[in-house]
Amino acid sequence: MDAALSSTTALDKQTFVGIHATPMRLTDIVVDPMTQRQVMEFPYKRSTGPVVGRFLAGLKEQRQIWGQRVPGGAVIVPPQGYSEWDGSSGTGWVPVADVGTVVAVARVWQPIDRLHPFAEPFAYILVRLDGADTALLHVARTDHEHVRIGSRVRADWLPDGERKGSIWDIREFRLVAPA
Repeated sequence: MDAALSSTTALDKQTFVGIHATPMRLTDIVVDPMTQRQVMEFPYKRSTGPVVGRFLAGLKEQRQIWGQRVPGGAVIVPPQGYSEWDGSSGTGWVPVADVGTVVAVARVWQPIDRLHPFAEPFAYILVRLDGADTALLHVARTDHEHVRIGSRVRADWLPDGERKGSIWDIREFRLVAPA
């Protein structure tokens, strides 16, 4: 063994033996919690593209919900521009009704601020609109506790001039006939 390495090792052992001759108690150490407030943002703008853009324009300008026909004949709402089954392109636009059947319900009894869209209880619902083969995700607020799978609901639209080309141009879906 190298003499320099050997003497360093011996020195280290002699130097550090007995530094903590008395045991340290954790109660002797007081450290304030470390915190850092930070706002995470992702400031970007997203183009809706031709398919979703046309769907949203229909909501705003025509008060019309549009679906897209895909190979095989299914009508997809909201349109995606392609078939979920085989990935092929959509082939045409089809108007669908603003009334449909609820196929799923998830109630929110205690909404969480900044997580849910409303401060009062509501229900997320999937609605298969008449003329569509898929379901649209939206909300029921009025009489949400009476909405069940199989219930018939109708879109409650914002008035002309207030619609902006958003899914929220439909305020909610309201119960037409219980299940």
